[in-house]
Amino acid sequence: MGRNEKEKEAINELVEVAEFILNESQPSKMMPSSLSVSNEKLTINDTSYVLNQYNNFYLIAFGKASQKMSKCLLDRFPKNFSRIFLVSPDNYDQFFETLDNVTFFQGGHPKPTEQSVEAAEAVVSLLEKTTKDDLCIFLISGGGSALLEQPDYGISFFDYEKLVDLLLSSSASIQEINTVRKHFSRIKGGKLAQITKANIVSIILSDVIGNDVSSIASGPTAPDETTWNQCKEIFSTYSLFDLLPESISNALAKGLNSELPDTPSDRELFKHVQNYIIGDNTKLLGHVNNYLGSKGNTEIIRDSIIGESSVIGKEIALQSLQKIGSKNLQSKQYLIFGGETTVTLKSLEGIGGRNQELALSFALSSVGNLSMYLLSLGTDGIDGNSKAAGALVGPFTLDDKTKMDEANNSLENNDTNTFFKKYGGELVTGYTGTNLMDVGIIICYPEE
Repeated sequence: MGRNEKEKEAINELVEVAEFILNESQPSKMMPSSLSVSNEKLTINDTSYVLNQYNNFYLIAFGKASQKMSKCLLDRFPKNFSRIFLVSPDNYDQFFETLDNVTFFQGGHPKPTEQSVEAAEAVVSLLEKTTKDDLCIFLISGGGSALLEQPDYGISFFDYEKLVDLLLSSSASIQEINTVRKHFSRIKGGKLAQITKANIVSIILSDVIGNDVSSIASGPTAPDETTWNQCKEIFSTYSLFDLLPESISNALAKGLNSELPDTPSDRELFKHVQNYIIGDNTKLLGHVNNYLGSKGNTEIIRDSIIGESSVIGKEIALQSLQKIGSKNLQSKQYLIFGGETTVTLKSLEGIGGRNQELALSFALSSVGNLSMYLLSLGTDGIDGNSKAAGALVGPFTLDDKTKMDEANNSLENNDTNTFFKKYGGELVTGYTGTNLMDVGIIICYPEE
């Protein structure tokens, strides 16, 4: 990539920005500003816990950031944990091998695996033995919905996996997907917190727009207002009724008939629980804005993108073209956006993800403009079913008709990673150990 000095400069700068984003989104950057320990007292935001008041301490961490969040906490925590459960999609960090009482599960994402279920069974078994004199610290991050899971109501793992497959291949939002998950799960939608009378402190990195704690990792320790009727509406909206396994349909029918309870919504049931969000996409965008502000003019143009990736890519391209056209740029401008889009799968054969679809759609919608370069990056390092974290695009991306034809075909078949592998622009980082949704950066140069 990079046919001239300007293009090489833009590409190099976007790679540097990507490295900054991934560094700033790490738990080691996010947690210290919200969490401290001194004089046997744990303080999270403005609330303190006197540690000598508790008999036993338990650490349960699940999500894409679980291992790095745990390392950050353990470096500061003055007490010994009686048990530590770690559930992660990544390989086991050697840091924990020197510690006692650590049990590691490599769960699945975006779909649960047998290890996800084994992890949930172990956590439930532990919580059933805890008392009101114990302190359970949960470290929760994005991906936790799949990584720690246990189907309820006699639903088999196979049927539950089929349900998740159907939801993920639809265009349902993450909130809608989690609404369904919570009702067919034994531990989500606040149910995990109801298993114990122990004091629960949940420290959370948010991967959800608006930071609704009942939606992050499907809200295992938060009150939940969703209902069986909403599940019915979601299945209807996305034409899933005829595709549901029989056990799912039967549980839904019982729920709608009040034979099964809705998720617990009464806050009185959560007096022993405190949930704290200590990092999110908005906080990250602020760091990025400050960083780029030292290099030139910046603007956060959208801080909560949602919707179909290819549509959002087109919208952002048009918005960017309008902005640089109206400002008659005299110097370089940085436009910043964040959030999380969705992809409605038209093909199950393609390889790609929401960031790559957004980037390629942006390129198609700005063909002919020689002054804009875009980075679209998933902070977790994994975009869709590909091994890429996202993509870089610019005037070089679609500089002939063959590339344009292939780009349109790639978008149509959800196969954008194949396009970027062939022509360049794929950004590969591997698992990053965090998850604060997606960040996009556009560099706009003055028109030549």
